[in-house]
Amino acid sequence: MASIDDLPDEIVHQILLYVPPEETLTKIALVSKRFNRVAHEPLLWKFYCQHSFKYWQSRHHFKERLKRGLRETDWRQLFLLRFRRNARIARLVDGIVASRVSRLEKIEQICRYGYDAKDYLLSQCRVPDSAEDVLARRYYSCSVLDSIHRSLAIEEWAKYQKYAARRRDEDTPNSERLNCGMRLERALGAFDMFMLHDNEGDLDEISELLDDIAARFQNAHQGLDEMTTRQRAIALARWLHSNNMTGLNDPTEQTYRYLRNCLIGRALRDEHHPSLPIISAAIYSAIASRLGIEAYPCALPNHVHATVLSPPGVSLDGQPLPEDQAQHQENMFLDPYGSDEEVPLDYINSFLSRLGIHTNHENLLQPTATDLIVMRTAQNIRASFTSFRTNERPLSQLIPMIELNRGDWARNLQPALYSMIWASIMMVPVLPENDEVRWDWQQDVGDLRTYFYEYFPEDCWLVEKYVCPMYDTFAAPARRHGDRELPSKRVRDQIKEIRRVDAAVKPPRRRTELAADVKVKYRVGQVFRHKRYEYHGLILGWTVGGASTWEDNPFSPTQRPWSNSTQPFYRCMVGTDGSDHHVIAEENIEVVELRGGPEVLPPEIKDLMPMAGKFFKRWDGERGVFVSNLKELFPED
Repeated sequence: MASIDDLPDEIVHQILLYVPPEETLTKIALVSKRFNRVAHEPLLWKFYCQHSFKYWQSRHHFKERLKRGLRETDWRQLFLLRFRRNARIARLVDGIVASRVSRLEKIEQICRYGYDAKDYLLSQCRVPDSAEDVLARRYYSCSVLDSIHRSLAIEEWAKYQKYAARRRDEDTPNSERLNCGMRLERALGAFDMFMLHDNEGDLDEISELLDDIAARFQNAHQGLDEMTTRQRAIALARWLHSNNMTGLNDPTEQTYRYLRNCLIGRALRDEHHPSLPIISAAIYSAIASRLGIEAYPCALPNHVHATVLSPPGVSLDGQPLPEDQAQHQENMFLDPYGSDEEVPLDYINSFLSRLGIHTNHENLLQPTATDLIVMRTAQNIRASFTSFRTNERPLSQLIPMIELNRGDWARNLQPALYSMIWASIMMVPVLPENDEVRWDWQQDVGDLRTYFYEYFPEDCWLVEKYVCPMYDTFAAPARRHGDRELPSKRVRDQIKEIRRVDAAVKPPRRRTELAADVKVKYRVGQVFRHKRYEYHGLILGWTVGGASTWEDNPFSPTQRPWSNSTQPFYRCMVGTDGSDHHVIAEENIEVVELRGGPEVLPPEIKDLMPMAGKFFKRWDGERGVFVSNLKELFPED
């Protein structure tokens, strides 16, 4: 009777492709010398690397390795490296979920692995609803992943700093001068990374989407090489327009300001491809560059066009230019947002005149550099944020303004503004000698300090890596050379304090230790309705004797009108904005009695579920409360 030992090595190899790599390591390789040899084949471990891990830190150069000779990489060792890292990341995630002590330190350790951590983190972001700590595990895994995504976005913007530090001359190519050391779609895609969470669409995937669109266009236009620059440019505009790849469908004053319209990755992935003029022009320019067409956004007041340049010394219609214009490039304009035809120069000049701009049109009609496109996109994001905050309509009608995927609006509010602040900080030239620029930059850093302290303390390592060195460089020259302490000392001290608090064990608050005449009526995890304003929220903690006893209260003592009050106060997360910094008096709280699955929760509480994991393990339908993950602070709740 034949046995597995009679099978040729090639068949055994094929069988092992369906065996979990861990089994191959710990069992198959120990069966016999022959199986040990087959289990060490580089081709097998290359397969395991390709199919076990989707995401790789850039330093591995994984895609380049795949193209090299098989034995140029020790594929088994590479797999073991990732396997061991995943095991360490798993232990760190377990520790993050289990205890608040040194939580930020553990998050930073995972973030240092970069994209090597993404596969495991994604698996934890998608743990089944039956998991004991489903909300906490999803929340903290996503928080770590968000910080990694932000690090890649900021790293992309940091390329501008390296570019600005280099010396350039008159012979510097247009593409280098205008791209500012970045690729347009990646510089804009960095905004997407702040709100990507556990969804598809990172920087590499944005580039791949554009590659795919360019390939589809080429397949639909077989005679592209025979066309002139003008013909190709117009053909691309018409094709994008006919395939609904740019612009907005029937925009209104409200829908125009939707956050999703500001994000290039979102525009490329969404079936309707919604985009503001600046994103439409960027999409057009990025695809055109893949087709050998030199195109850039041209940011005019109130609108953004795309401008296409002819090759040097050649007209847009393919005719040679006079010898004295051997380096001259003709240009044309298109409006990918609203038209599929060339925009006449007379129309643009008339447009500028109607805006009251009667001179200097030539300078305005130049291609716009990528750093300025990034800053204008940041301004659009601020406008979306402001429009959401200042609109007085009911919350249910406002949610689409900030929502990217169902129920994620609360998760996008703070990251949207945070991305704008980071862009403002990173898009500043090295060593600005203009005092006004330096002053504005330091104001942006002040906003960043407030934001990362309150909402993103896990980004200490990013602030330390990028902002502190820039702070020391951007300080006024007299201060740089005259003071003994670094200008960034305040920022570094703030980071030290955050880390000190992170490592500290806080004394718990026990109901049994309260004075006999002090009663705390409500408990952590209960759902409530505000008696006066009627919004819903979750109770996160409580204090007695005035809120001044709350060490982590976001208000300073002078801002606490309740400091002398003796009634209990509750720290809450509310459905109006997703913030967990609200402090509400007991007299204003009315607990809502609920029983059943998550479907019984008020709609705004359902939308808070992804963020509730910061404080809770899961929803307990039998008791009608969220199960606390704050037992270290409130052990009796």
